[in-house]
Amino acid sequence: MRTYTRRIASNVQLLLMKDKLLSECALFDIQRASRVITSVYNVHLRSAGISISQWSLLRNIAAMAPVSVGRLAEALAMERTSVTRLVEPLIELGWARSSSGDDKRVRNLEVTSKGLEKIRAGGKYWRAAQRELLATLGERRWRTMRDALRSTVRLVRQQHA
Repeated sequence: MRTYTRRIASNVQLLLMKDKLLSECALFDIQRASRVITSVYNVHLRSAGISISQWSLLRNIAAMAPVSVGRLAEALAMERTSVTRLVEPLIELGWARSSSGDDKRVRNLEVTSKGLEKIRAGGKYWRAAQRELLATLGERRWRTMRDALRSTVRLVRQQHA
């Protein structure tokens, strides 16, 4: 796996040298980092039969429940349609449920007991992935990166509010 990762990193470096736009594109690096980090968590969570996207979505629903799709989308910095598309499989698997709110146009989401069990089952794998990432980055680099990411979200949202 490490040889494969080094080969990909080498190919990316060549691509960046050839394409000035990609070498300067903030989004390219953010998305690439996101994919690499996502894969670390997915490798661990696979043992619990859940992806990091599903696990994170369930954790957020549980923390905010009952939560409307709109409020969840805002918290996750996502479009409502994207949240709806991602929640549907969780409902089909019996991990979440949707019900009408006081306003019948609003769908409220909650995690089911089966979903809570999935969150618990994934917890130890999430912690293992988190430990691996922190060991790789170091605590100081992680805190700096986390603070910069949170600040970036806040600043961009303010700019586009």
